Amino acid sequence: MRNDRTNWRRAAWAVGLALAGLLAFDGPAIATARAQSGAPRDRAPDDASARAVFAGVAKAYRELASYSDQGEFVVSMKLGGQGHKQARPMRLTFVRPNRFDLDAGAIRLVCDGKTMTTVIEPLKKYMSAPAPEAVTIDTFREGPTGAILFGGPTAAPSASPMFVLLHLLTGTEPDVLLNQMGGTVRSAKPQAGSPEGQALLIDLQEGPDLLLRVDPKSKLLASIELKIDPAQLKKSAPPGQTLEIDRFGWSAGTITTSVPADRSFAFAAPKGFAAIAGPGDRPPAGAEPAPEHAVQQMIGKPAPDFTLTLLDGPGKTRTVTKADLAGRVVVIDFWATWCGPCLMELPEIQKLVERYKDAKKDVVIVALSQDDSPKEITEVRTLVEKKLAEKKLQLTGGSVGRIGLDPSNSVGKAFDIEGYPSLVILDGKGVVQSAHVGYDPDAREPLHKTLATEIDALLEGKSLAGDRQKAPKAGSRP
Repeated sequence: MRNDRTNWRRAAWAVGLALAGLLAFDGPAIATARAQSGAPRDRAPDDASARAVFAGVAKAYRELASYSDQGEFVVSMKLGGQGHKQARPMRLTFVRPNRFDLDAGAIRLVCDGKTMTTVIEPLKKYMSAPAPEAVTIDTFREGPTGAILFGGPTAAPSASPMFVLLHLLTGTEPDVLLNQMGGTVRSAKPQAGSPEGQALLIDLQEGPDLLLRVDPKSKLLASIELKIDPAQLKKSAPPGQTLEIDRFGWSAGTITTSVPADRSFAFAAPKGFAAIAGPGDRPPAGAEPAPEHAVQQMIGKPAPDFTLTLLDGPGKTRTVTKADLAGRVVVIDFWATWCGPCLMELPEIQKLVERYKDAKKDVVIVALSQDDSPKEITEVRTLVEKKLAEKKLQLTGGSVGRIGLDPSNSVGKAFDIEGYPSLVILDGKGVVQSAHVGYDPDAREPLHKTLATEIDALLEGKSLAGDRQKAPKAGSRP
């Protein structure tokens, strides 16, 4: 069972990273919210009256037999006076003890009391697992749902509106919730223009504080917003521009506490959706384990045709095809500037480039950006070069190291990349010999050494494909 759960976490983590690129509310406001999770700061003491209100909120949720809202998560801001708004659904229906339907747009988690299914809309895939006997906060922290709502099962809960809502809905006592978040609660004034109701502020030691608006009749939450320090916000604005946050958080929409008794919560796979392995799936006895990720299913097969757009001096690019690279060992690292694990991994790619740049061997190492925003490729290039400069990364060297741009994600799609970072190695015949998904900074052997061992074996004419199940998975999460 432990191996099943480990495989599930690895697969879920990679899917979550893929979805992060599709769902993330990008921009300075989000960067600021994350940046504020740095050094701890002093908190205001608990307010007795606010604590009593919060206890009443928790009690109201615990007494519910069922709950349904039509919520959404919105980021609305002004950058340089120009308005920007992004919204995605965050609808939830819940019937105790273990039937629910959480719709977060690209991710849907639905449970009929017997089977829990995670639906990944952008990838047209779904995975199933046995239903929990009773729903807890951990039910939502697992898998791609946790990656989207909280940043993954091991992420810190601070600055997460859904962490608060789901904790209350699953019956957590206020003290337990506040202790886990590292916060205190006090009364607050609602923002101008907000509907009437009791306002509470969860004052966190780390990360943005949370403003909760409570409906005075139902005692349920109407909204949860992140409150970002104006001074930090000012520092995060691009030079010469102002940055203002109008709204940043979750609103419940219409709330009902009576879900129809005939609501089955049954899941029917949409046309074109494929099932992938979940934590309860086991291969037949004696069968070889299936690859964890789609790109690993290509190992031992010819790589798809592709064309790489490579940086080639100031303001210049050139294209290189799969055929152009024949006879060389080719390493393609799929990464993005917004991907934290990618930025942790890139120094390993730099070490790999340095190892081979003067070796006069037929090796090409391409750090292929999957950034697809902004739309213009020249602006994407500026974004990539700026990020690499900030991180003091030098990924070019001799005829070995190259930086590529794939704003259409055409190469990523050709290799069926599901999460970042992902790395593939092709031999001189264009056959996929190795694939690594994710990055583990605590791996027993540094990634660049693992990759060098594989590259050297291919340069000697050996094949890695036959030993892919025995080879160490340097980039997988434990």
